[in-house]
Amino acid sequence: MMRQYSSLLLGLFILHVVSSKSISTKVVEVKVICKEAPNPSYCLNLLNSKPGRVKGVDLVNLAEYTIDVLNDNWTNTFNLLNKLIQSAENDTVTNYYYRCSLDLFNLDSVSSRLGDVQLNLELGKYSAMAKDSADIMQYLLECIDSLHKHETSPLLAKYVDDLRQGDQVLQIIIKYLNL
Repeated sequence: MMRQYSSLLLGLFILHVVSSKSISTKVVEVKVICKEAPNPSYCLNLLNSKPGRVKGVDLVNLAEYTIDVLNDNWTNTFNLLNKLIQSAENDTVTNYYYRCSLDLFNLDSVSSRLGDVQLNLELGKYSAMAKDSADIMQYLLECIDSLHKHETSPLLAKYVDDLRQGDQVLQIIIKYLNL
C-alpha cells in the first residue's frame, strides 16, 4: 500500500513539474525580437537559421541556440586570433592582437561568461544571465576598440563584430525571459 501511495505521489509530482514547466514556457516571435536589434537583418538571419524553427519559438530554446552560436563564433575567433598572433609581422600588431586576445579569452572574460550564461539559463536565473551578457559585451567592446586603434585583420574585426551582434540578440532574448 505504501509503495502504491509513493508511486502515486511521484507520478503527481512529475506531472506537476512537467505541466508547470510547459505553462511557464514563454514564446515570442522572432520578428518581434529582431525589431529591437540594432541590426534586424543579422538577428533574423541568426534566429531563422535555428534548425526546426517554427513561427514562434520558446525563449529558452532560442537562448540555448544563440548561446551555441556564440560558442561556435568564439571558437572560430579564438582560432583566428591564434593564427594572427603567430603570423604577426611586428610587435605593434602582435600587441593589439594580444590585447584583444586577453579581452576575449582570459579566465574572466567571454569564454567563462558564456559558460555562466549557459549555467544560469539552465537554472532559470535570467537576471544573472543579463549581467553575464553585459560583461560579454564589455569585453567585446574593449576588443573592438583595441582593433580600431590600428589597422588589423578585417576578418578578425568581422568575427568580433559577429560575436557582438550575437550578444545583442541574446540580450534581447534575456529581456523577454525576465518579463
